Amino acid sequence: MHSAAWKWWVCSALLLATFLNYMDRQALAVTLPELKRDYALHEQRIGLVEGCFGFAFAAGSILFGLLADRVGPRRLYPVVLLGWSAAGIATGFAGDATLTNLLERPGDEEGAGTFRWLVLCRIALGLFEAGHWPCALITARRILSAADRPLGNGLLQSGASLGAIIVPIYVQVVEHFGFDWRYVFWSVGLMGLAWVPFWLILIRRGDLQNREEEPALGQNPTLNYYDNTGFWRRVFVLGMIVACLTISWQFLRAWLALFLEDFHGYTKLDTRLVVSGYFIAADVGCLLVGVLVKLLIARGRTVHGARVVAFAVFTMLTLTAAAVPFLGSGPDMIAGLMIAAAGILGLHPLYYSLSQELPARRMGTFSGLLAAGGWVVSSVFQILIGERIKETQSYDIGLIIAGIAPVFGLLALLLVWRPVPSPLAAKVTV
Repeated sequence: MHSAAWKWWVCSALLLATFLNYMDRQALAVTLPELKRDYALHEQRIGLVEGCFGFAFAAGSILFGLLADRVGPRRLYPVVLLGWSAAGIATGFAGDATLTNLLERPGDEEGAGTFRWLVLCRIALGLFEAGHWPCALITARRILSAADRPLGNGLLQSGASLGAIIVPIYVQVVEHFGFDWRYVFWSVGLMGLAWVPFWLILIRRGDLQNREEEPALGQNPTLNYYDNTGFWRRVFVLGMIVACLTISWQFLRAWLALFLEDFHGYTKLDTRLVVSGYFIAADVGCLLVGVLVKLLIARGRTVHGARVVAFAVFTMLTLTAAAVPFLGSGPDMIAGLMIAAAGILGLHPLYYSLSQELPARRMGTFSGLLAAGGWVVSSVFQILIGERIKETQSYDIGLIIAGIAPVFGLLALLLVWRPVPSPLAAKVTV
């Protein structure tokens, strides 16, 4: 038997894993201005790097979603942590001519070897990082009661923005002490390796067994997912939402530093401060959405009704991104970015809450398939927008699409989703 505090130690481990996941992912975005200058990484190449990362993430979502249902998070989680940490460490060798020259051919454009090395590293990173989410969501569902899931989900998602907040500050500190961008990737990767023994000590055999009792298929309309129209309507809505959120979130996550430094002429330090501020605002939005839903429920709204209202509110906040191109380069633009950040990340816990209505026995599989679809759409968008930015030297269309995209998710939620009263529906949390 574990103490009452054990489940919160596990939630802390999930937060730390998300934190490391985003530090590895965001390290490239923060160091891109330097890499772009030193290794001829123009916008089209950057779009391809991000697109390949996303396609690999999509493949990993399906693969590790299936594996998470089959072997469980206890054994699978260390594998994905080791995989993405190794990929992060390998990224630090992108400037090693001995390695990157092996990937070049006569007549190649300048920096081709470094570009190809980054593509390979980002493919490996995306593949293994995708395994984090089915492992984390299944773990949270199995150790937490319905009453505890709001806080648990909030801790899990907060790790993403905390990791992204720390990276710019960490890069600045690394440079202050005379190290270059390579050290960032090496050191963050080593932190990931250190997480594995912590997990293995914390989680013992049998701790994460699925103890939820679900009615048999056919006895509950939310579980009869082979022939129930309501289920497939919900899958369609979840697919729309995750695709829209991934487009919005991943565009600004990947391009924000270049947008500020190259397009608006911000200094390296100012860029990193704004990027950290952006993710602080995102974290605030992530936590506030849960508070808003609880207040709405306390005022008499149903759980689903409160989620819909919150989704509408945070979609309106995200729309601010579409106004950023028209706000100049000063405080108004920065304020617009911060509001959009709170809106975009605040929508994610609502998506998780909706996805928790899927059958527990297939949660990894279905959540992986949904994530894969979102990442494929986002990856195509990243490749196309990279070409567009290179051609026009403008980020306007990307910002406008990032701001508007969640509106389509909201429309799908309003018009297609049909909540079905059931024992599981009563358990839904935010």
